[in-house]
Amino acid sequence: MNRSIPVTFVLALAAAGAAQAGTFASKPIAPEMGLDGLTRGVARQLSGRAVFANPYATVTISNVDVYDRFPYVESRQFQVVSDPQWNRLVVGEVGRGLAAFDGKGTPTGALSEPRGMAVDERNRVYVADTGNDRIVVLQASTEFEQVTLTPLFTVTGLNSPYDVAYSDGGTPFVDGDDALLVANTGRNEVRAYALENAGARETARVGQLGSGDGAFAGPMAVAFGRDNGASTPVAYVADAHNRRLVELRLTAGALRWSATAGVGADVVTSLDTDHWGNVYAAAPQQGVVRKFNGSLEAVAELHGPVARPRSFRVPFSTIRDHRDGTTRRQGQPTALSLDQWGDASGMVLWDLGVSVDGLGVFGGDAPVAHFTLTDPAQVTLEVTASGDGRVLSRRSVGALGAGVHDLALTPADLTGAGTASDLVLRVSAAARYENGATASALSRFTASGSGVAAPARAALLGHWPNPVRDAAHLSFALPAGATGRTSLGIFDAMGRHVRDLSAAFTPGVNTVVWDGKDDSGRAVRAGFYFYRLESGSARFSRRLVVVR
Repeated sequence: MNRSIPVTFVLALAAAGAAQAGTFASKPIAPEMGLDGLTRGVARQLSGRAVFANPYATVTISNVDVYDRFPYVESRQFQVVSDPQWNRLVVGEVGRGLAAFDGKGTPTGALSEPRGMAVDERNRVYVADTGNDRIVVLQASTEFEQVTLTPLFTVTGLNSPYDVAYSDGGTPFVDGDDALLVANTGRNEVRAYALENAGARETARVGQLGSGDGAFAGPMAVAFGRDNGASTPVAYVADAHNRRLVELRLTAGALRWSATAGVGADVVTSLDTDHWGNVYAAAPQQGVVRKFNGSLEAVAELHGPVARPRSFRVPFSTIRDHRDGTTRRQGQPTALSLDQWGDASGMVLWDLGVSVDGLGVFGGDAPVAHFTLTDPAQVTLEVTASGDGRVLSRRSVGALGAGVHDLALTPADLTGAGTASDLVLRVSAAARYENGATASALSRFTASGSGVAAPARAALLGHWPNPVRDAAHLSFALPAGATGRTSLGIFDAMGRHVRDLSAAFTPGVNTVVWDGKDDSGRAVRAGFYFYRLESGSARFSRRLVVVR
């Protein structure tokens, strides 16, 4: 049941506007009230009482209506927060009162240690009711400026489920292909369910206690992949004690083990994906939120401003356009982190703006711009003369995804340089969100004839082909006068050494061929691998995928 908490408070995301440049840029959670975040100290100051004991996870219910006359746009957002210590959910809207749902007096009965949650496009909330060994499905109703939660059904027969994820089957607002994924932590397994009219039917399960393929040791968080807002058949699992992310595929109701990647964390308590399919993993013991692209290649980290983040969620809005009768599901360019609840830590709002990181220009007669995008973006290259700032060339590259990129500079990019050899490359990126952020980065380089002089620092330049079937060509650049030992090695997804490719490398661009075998001459299995370059004090790594 819903129990009123007599306070007026901020417990939801601010309306999304133009994002700031840079991934993980903090923004006020309620600028009109002068609040940067929501903490235990702020809650006590405004309400005179404790709002949470130990909040664990949060989801956002967001509805936007667009009209052809005033008020033109109406936006309503509600936040749902689970509190396993007080055995309840807390729900609220910006600037209005809160309510608590504990399940007492309802057909499903009282909640016990509610943890991970998910929400769908019809405002149904899926709750991992851990202490009761079940998933509880609630209908959120937002009539009359209030939100109420009404139990619909439960999914039973589980053992300490810690998280649940929802898939729209790739067709939002169309019934018949929706699914749930449950981290059944107590059984070290993941289960898939087909959603039906008044319940859920189990279709597949995978897992047992262990560390190899098909086994888990504490699966604690799950998420479905996304592509342009719609769910994909890809699913991600945070396998706690194996310190890895597992990629599964849900096809025709069956779960297929796809690949694994090291996550560099003891426990990941939250996984979520944004509109473009980037993956966010909250690791409280390491005090970090790591961002990966859909191929699980690390692209950014949030650390320092968060202490023990246990939840990081990207809100999605159901947008009804009454001008043409369309309805769509849109991921917002913002996210809400839920940190350890304390007087100075709690909920913080973040922009997910794009960044252009690690820009450098490398190569001899074939110069290459090397950089990382933290989000999908429209990219433009511009070359200017360092001395007087003359624009020598400007070229639109088009849309690129999040991840590491190597773009060849063409002769046309250097046309007009003349005798000017000291040049500047600007890479500009415009995020693909509506009203998206823009960012740019600069790198100076020296033209030498038709090419580029040796770089000022070491860098990995990428590999081909991708994915790797038989052999991979690994390229990297070393600066002139590089000192100290330079090594290149292959490692598996768990960080274990596979192959040493070190040799007498030279300044400039080097390319090494890896034949897909380990140090003993055995062909490696399909899956995720990393190649690592160490040169002096610099260390770089890049992920590659081997298919057989």
